[in-house]
Amino acid sequence: MLIKKLNNATLWNKIQKLREIIKSIDNFKQRKCWNCSKELNIYDFLSDNVDLTLEYLIKLWQTDLVEFHCCECFKNLKIKELEKFNMQIDTRTCSFCKKQLNIYEYSKYYNYLKIGELKSIWFDENHKIFCDKICLRKFYNIKGISPTRIKKISKN
Repeated sequence: MLIKKLNNATLWNKIQKLREIIKSIDNFKQRKCWNCSKELNIYDFLSDNVDLTLEYLIKLWQTDLVEFHCCECFKNLKIKELEKFNMQIDTRTCSFCKKQLNIYEYSKYYNYLKIGELKSIWFDENHKIFCDKICLRKFYNIKGISPTRIKKISKN
């Protein structure tokens, strides 16, 4: 499981650079949600896609071939995908405390996971599922595995 931590200084630097780039673009696009027509903000798009280079982010933003959703509409898309997952496997069991979890609970605990990551974890019966980070730590602590190695091991 990949845990993403956002470095605020890095994000702030990217925002500053993005502002400078936008100033140099003659016809910078104003975007609206493809579904509800709410105005979109490229800085929100950046903060949700920090791994993208600024050049690629602007290329996506400026192209006519790509449409975007606002956060609310995108969240609704995710919920629809989760409903499909839930129809196939409705519950999994926490590997430590044996609590039954549905995909909605699991995705709430691990909300940083993208839908593809959620799908690959949820449908992999060999992947250990934990209801929260406390159970994850306790599980690996009992096995004598240090917290620094948990990230590597929990991928398997």
